[in-house]
Amino acid sequence: MADDTAESYKERARACAYCNRSKTKCIWPGEPGFGTCERCIRLKRSCGLPEQGERRRRGPSTRVGQLEEKIDGIMSLLNASRQLQQQASPSSPTYSSPNSSRLAPIHPAHVGVADHDPQRTRLAHNSPRVPVSSLAHNTPPIDFFEIVPGLRVSVDEADRLLELYRTDCAPKFPFVRIPRCLTAYELSERQPFLFRAVIQVMAPQNALIQRDVARWIREQIAERVVVNQEKTLEILQALLIFIAWGELHFYIDPRGTNLLQIAAGLVIELGLNRPVKAGGRDLAVPSHVSNHFVDEARRLKGVRARPPHTLEDMRAFLGCFYINSMVAILFRHLPMLPYNNYVTTCRVNLETAQEYESDKFLCSLIRMQRVGCRMHALFPSVDMDGCEPADFSGPLHMTMSTLRAEMEAVRAEVPKDIQTHWHFEVCYHGLLLKLYEPATYMQPSSASSSFTEASWRTEALWSCLESAKAFFDAFSSIPAEELPYLPSPVFSHLSFAIVATSALFFLGDSDWDQAVVRRTIDFPNLVQRLSDRFDQADRVAAADGWKRKNKLVDDARPVMAMYRDKLRWIASWFLSKRGGTDEPQPPGADANAMDLDPAGFFAPADFDGDWWQALLGDRDDSFGQMEQSEGSSRQ
Repeated sequence: MADDTAESYKERARACAYCNRSKTKCIWPGEPGFGTCERCIRLKRSCGLPEQGERRRRGPSTRVGQLEEKIDGIMSLLNASRQLQQQASPSSPTYSSPNSSRLAPIHPAHVGVADHDPQRTRLAHNSPRVPVSSLAHNTPPIDFFEIVPGLRVSVDEADRLLELYRTDCAPKFPFVRIPRCLTAYELSERQPFLFRAVIQVMAPQNALIQRDVARWIREQIAERVVVNQEKTLEILQALLIFIAWGELHFYIDPRGTNLLQIAAGLVIELGLNRPVKAGGRDLAVPSHVSNHFVDEARRLKGVRARPPHTLEDMRAFLGCFYINSMVAILFRHLPMLPYNNYVTTCRVNLETAQEYESDKFLCSLIRMQRVGCRMHALFPSVDMDGCEPADFSGPLHMTMSTLRAEMEAVRAEVPKDIQTHWHFEVCYHGLLLKLYEPATYMQPSSASSSFTEASWRTEALWSCLESAKAFFDAFSSIPAEELPYLPSPVFSHLSFAIVATSALFFLGDSDWDQAVVRRTIDFPNLVQRLSDRFDQADRVAAADGWKRKNKLVDDARPVMAMYRDKLRWIASWFLSKRGGTDEPQPPGADANAMDLDPAGFFAPADFDGDWWQALLGDRDDSFGQMEQSEGSSRQ
C-alpha cells in the first residue's frame, strides 16, 4: 500500500523540493522524480521530491453539501456578473475611429474597447474584486478584466500578454520581473495596479485609448502617492514599467521629470537605497550615533522595523537608480539617486542568487552605469554650476583615459554572450560617446607649451567621433522587429548620440577640421539608413498591431513612423546647412554660424528651433514645413 501511495505521488509531482520551496518552475529532463532538474543542476544542489505525509481520504460528500457548493458557486458568478455590468454600461456604443482599424486593430475575441468615455477614465480604479474564497477554484470566476474604463481583455488574452511581457519586454528592461508561476488572474488579485501597468503597455489600443490610459495611470499615481500617501513596491514597479514603455519618447521631455522624482521618492521612503540590519536598524546609522534613540523613537511612534530587502526590492531600486542616473549623465540633470555602496551590494546579491537569466544583463548594466556616474561627477556640466568652460588640460586628458580603461575592464568581465549582444553594445558605446563629449565645449589649453599638450583635445574630439560611429553601427544592428518594443533608455542614447555627433560637424576652432570629419562619417547617409530601419520597424509594428500594442503619438501616428520622419528631416536639414556637398568651406565663411554656445552643449547657435522640435518634439509640423520649403524652392 505504501508503495502504491509513493508511486501515485511521483506521478502527481511537478516540482522538486528546492523548486517547490522557491516557488519557481521546475524543468525535469524526463519524468518528474527521475534524475535532476535543470535548476538544481545549474545551482549544483541535490534534487529530490518533497516529503509527503499521509493524506486522509475524504469521505463521500452528502447530497446537501453538494447542493450548497453549487449554490455558492452560482451566487459568486451572479455577483461578479452584476458588478461587471455596473462598471461597464452596455448602452454606450463601442468606440471607433476612422484610423483605429488600420493603426491598432482590436481582436474581437480577446480585447474590447467598450464604452469609452474620457470622464469615466478619471474615476474608477480597480476592476470588480472577486471574493477571496473563489481563489481556491482553478478556473477564474470572471471572463474579462477591465484594465481601465474602456479597455477590457479576456482572461486568456491577459495570460498571453503577461507571458509576452515575460519573454519580450522584461529581458530588455530586467528591473521588474513577474514569476512564471503567477497567472494573470492571480497577479490581478495580489498586485492589481502592477497588473494594469503591464497590460496597458502590451494590449492593442487605439490612439484615444492610449492617451486616456496614460492619463489614468498618472492620476492613479498622484492619488495614491500624493493624496493617500501610499508607499508600496507595487507602485514603484508600475512606475518603472510606465516610464520604460509608456508615453515618454525622450527623457529630456519635462513630462518625465515628475515621474522620476516620484519614483526616487518612493525608493527613499521605502528605504530601498540603504541596507537593513537583521534586527531592523539601518546599517547606515552607526551604533555610537544612534545610541538606541532612533529605535526607541520608532517604537514609541508605533513604526515597525523594516524587513530585509527581497530580490524584487533590489531590482526595483537598481531600476530606479539606472534610469535616474542615465537622465543625469546624458541630459545634465541633478542626480536624484546618487551612487552608493548599497548599489554594489544589491548587484552582488542578484549575481549570487541567479534567480533569472536576465539578472546577468541587469548586473552588467549597473556595473557600466557606475562608471557613468563617475563621468558625471568628474565632468560637471557648465550650465549647472554656472562656471566658464574649463580648459582641456593634461589632468582632464588623463581622467578620460582612466575612465575608458575602467569601461573596457568592465566590458571584458561581462559574459561573452552579453558582451557581443547589440543591446549591451548600444549602452557601452553610448556611454563612451558621453565620456568624450565634454571636449566639444571645453577650450584649448592656453598654457600649452608643447605640441603633445596642444593635441590632447584634438585626440579627445577624434575619440568622440569614433565612439559616435561605433554607436550608430551598433544601433543599426538592432533587428527591425525589436525596435518597436525597446524601452525608452535605448532611445535616450540615440537622441544624445545625434546631438553630440551634430555638434562635432559644426565645431569650428583651431583644434578641429570639419572637412576631415565629413570625409570620415557621411552623417546624412548614416541618418538616412537609420530612418530606413525605423520605416521597417513601423511596418513590423503595424503587422503585429492586432496582438500587441503599437505605441502612438497625439495624432494617431505610430512612434516608429515619428522617428523615421524626424531622422529624414534631420538629414535634410543637415544637407541644407551644408549645401549638400562635402567639399571644404572657405576659412571663416561660416565660422559665426558654427560657433557653439558656451553656456552648454544643448544650445548650439546653429541649431534653430525647428531642428530641436524635429528631434525632441512629439509632432512633426517642422518636417512638413521643411518639405514645403524644399518643394517651393524646386519650383
